[in-house]
Amino acid sequence: MNYPLGVFQYYDKDTNTTHVQWSYVDDPNLIHFEVEIYDQNLRKWVKCDGRNGIIEKQPKIGSNY
Repeated sequence: MNYPLGVFQYYDKDTNTTHVQWSYVDDPNLIHFEVEIYDQNLRKWVKCDGRNGIIEKQPKIGSNY
């Protein structure tokens, strides 16, 4: 299983938008991520988009190495 190495979250109060980014060890078999958020009203974790929570893996741009 591939877990995030680091997660960064930023809330923009002007647009009422939360931005999330993360790093991970790349794996050729990894094709998407499933993101969930905690719903305080339901008191449980739900998919971020209200459906399946899938975010497609994006092509690598640049390098930190």
